[in-house]
Order: sequence, then structure tokens, then C-alpha cells
Amino acid sequence: MNSQAQELSISQIRELYLEASFDEDAAKKLFELTENSSIETEYLRYTYYAVSQMLQSKFSINPLDKLKAFKQGKEKLEKVINLYPEDIELRFLRFCVQDGTPQFLDYKLNMKEDSDLINKTISTSSEELQKFITPIFKSLNDGRTSYSSK
Repeated sequence: MNSQAQELSISQIRELYLEASFDEDAAKKLFELTENSSIETEYLRYTYYAVSQMLQSKFSINPLDKLKAFKQGKEKLEKVINLYPEDIELRFLRFCVQDGTPQFLDYKLNMKEDSDLINKTISTSSEELQKFITPIFKSLNDGRTSYSSK
């Protein structure tokens, strides 16, 4: 892992993730700073790596590259969530990804269960995590009546 990645705190990774959602350079930076993360020793950073891989697909021009990056990131994300199913941050990240995923990719199946877990456990999370999750989660849910499409 490069030294810059080791020095990057989870708070800084979260901030970069917020930028990466709409900025290609930030998405590349997030990918580069998390790509050497290990699921065994740094599962939260690894989760951001998985999500950054999926974000890379958003900015790719080639449809095959888009699909490949998305599927690889999705596989990693699901793997880490299977290992840590009660981690609210992982479930929040999946919720965000699924919210922004086109319907044809058929990756919106966990939105309700993730939303339920977030609603149930957010109040017991750290203040820092609450400040990160709550505004985004509320804006994504504003006016939502179902999780079948958006």
C-alpha cells in the first residue's frame, strides 16, 4: 500500500467518496488510494475500494468496460457485506450504489433491508458516522414511496 493511502483516515476516505460520486478524478483517486486494501485487515477501506470500482464504471466510455468494472465492484461489495452484515456503513454504501444503479442492471434488491437496518441502528452509531450518513440517507429517501425503482 502506498504511504498516502496509509495516512488517509476513514473520514478523508468518506469525503473523497462524496466527491467521487460525481467527479471522475476523485473517483480515480479513491480507487488508487484503496485498491491495495485487504478485506481481512481493512474491510472498511476494502469496501470503499469496491464502491470506487463501481464508480469507475460510471465514468467509463466503453460499455463492456463499464459492465466489467461494475460487476467486479459489486462482487467485492457483496463479499464484504456477507462477512460483516450488521455494519451500517457497508449497508449504507450499498444503499447509495443501488439507489444510483440503472434498473437494467438489476441491482436494487437490498434497498429496503439496508434502509431498515440503517433506520434501526443509526442512533447507536458514532456521531461522526451519523453526520456522514444521515444527510445523504435522508436526501435519497426524500419522497420515496417504494424501493422498486427510482
